[in-house]
Amino acid sequence: MPQRSGEAVPGEIHRLMFEAAACYGRGEFAGAGARCERVLAHREGFPEALHLLGLCRWKGGDLDGALNLLTRAQELQPADAQLWHNLGIVREQSGDTSGAQAAFRRAAELNPRDAESHYNLGVTCEALGDRAAAEAAYRRALRVADRHTGAAAGLAALCEAQNRLEEAQQWVDIALRGNPADAVAGLTQAQLDFRAGRYTQTAARLEAQLKCPLSPVNLSLTLGRLGSAYDRLGKHAAAYAVFMRAKEVLRDMAGNAPEDSVYGLASANRMQRLFDVLIKDAGAEAREPATVSPVFLLGFPRSGTTLLDQILSSHSRIVVLEEKHTLQDILNEHAVSAARLAEFADCDGATLQHYRERYWARVAEFMPDRPPDKLFVDKLPLNTLLLPLIRRLFPQARYLFAVRDPRDVVLSCFMQSFEPNEAMRHFFTLESTVRYYTAVMGVGLLALQAFPQCIHRLRYEDLVEDIQAEAKRLLAFLGLHWEPPVLEFHKTARQRHINTPSYHQVAQPIYQSARGRWQHYANHLQPVLPRLRTFVEYFGYP
Repeated sequence: MPQRSGEAVPGEIHRLMFEAAACYGRGEFAGAGARCERVLAHREGFPEALHLLGLCRWKGGDLDGALNLLTRAQELQPADAQLWHNLGIVREQSGDTSGAQAAFRRAAELNPRDAESHYNLGVTCEALGDRAAAEAAYRRALRVADRHTGAAAGLAALCEAQNRLEEAQQWVDIALRGNPADAVAGLTQAQLDFRAGRYTQTAARLEAQLKCPLSPVNLSLTLGRLGSAYDRLGKHAAAYAVFMRAKEVLRDMAGNAPEDSVYGLASANRMQRLFDVLIKDAGAEAREPATVSPVFLLGFPRSGTTLLDQILSSHSRIVVLEEKHTLQDILNEHAVSAARLAEFADCDGATLQHYRERYWARVAEFMPDRPPDKLFVDKLPLNTLLLPLIRRLFPQARYLFAVRDPRDVVLSCFMQSFEPNEAMRHFFTLESTVRYYTAVMGVGLLALQAFPQCIHRLRYEDLVEDIQAEAKRLLAFLGLHWEPPVLEFHKTARQRHINTPSYHQVAQPIYQSARGRWQHYANHLQPVLPRLRTFVEYFGYP
């Protein structure tokens, strides 16, 4: 680039950049930034100055300014691996996880020997739900640096979540040797101890971890898992106190649930009000025979749907899609208001067929290798509130409706550290949990009364009491023959990735320790119990 009049000579630019780098290394970010600005005043497109000034803006909390400067520098130096890496960090902190993933991937391609780029790529892949890609990235980082604490901790957590416990322990040992205070490794070790029944050891580790600085996510997880350990130790008052703290952290981080989201309270209440309108004449225009209609596995979170998923998946003639938003097209277009729901109720046959085709297209996206000759089960518990829409769309569909003592369900939802999406944000208090349960399950009660012939209701307590008898009734409802492997569902669970908090529970044989847990917290539940009475009585609980 030609020099402009008065522009600093190359030696002066070199001196300023040398001083800027020295200032940055000492933490004097304002001084470093000022020297970079002097360089840019003379040579506007000097990429090294743009890069370092971007880092100074980042250190000063100006993410937008940092992003702009680093992007300009990257356009000038597209083969600079460190620049791509730094751009990934700023994109991630700006909330652009997909953009960060792309930047870290490019950095790792340009410099395959940089363990940090592989590690950060793994973190972003995991944040975006691609755990297979995250695991591959963590393993690449560890091939470069076999004692990389972050990658070992991340890989340990993934292995534990997939029930590969021995490998998880190997990696967590490496991570904790590198950094005994690593939060992710500490959480994973606590979970391994918990699963082995070492509850006192679990509690001690998590209590110690609370004394260290933790991110809001890790703080909420630490508190939640400490509450579970206290619960198993019979320290119910202490357990409730830390569950409350965990929920407060999540609420401060994510905010309360929006009232009018697709899976929100207002949507559930609209479904109840318009239930009869939505199911009128359902089936008049159906083109699909029952043999190709989906089976929907519904209920409410923490009602045993994950256990049913594993039992069904152990049958050779069944394939289960786990918790994917296959009905999103209809929801986006019609669940947003009472008027749009009424429009859906009046859809003609051609429009309904169009929506069916879009449903199956989404299924194909989520499960491209779905065997067409197997019975397809669509599992998403909160689709209970969409039952009238599903009934109109697939009038010959069948439903598996999981039921559990409502008091245990509400308590379990409150105790769990769910990812705080729009629906799970209803579980921040017992009061809001009960309000959401009654709204969603109110739709379920209407369906059980309106078309009971299509619904197989299964109580969690009956299932754990006699799994063989209940599984046989379940398969008979579906028109399938008995297969003994369904009793070995825990083996199936160990081979699958399960996306719910129940992953470690369904990977073991049937247990009954969760029955009646609500009684230990009856004093805390007392104010909300009257609102659950209708459901307790309808489902036959004492």
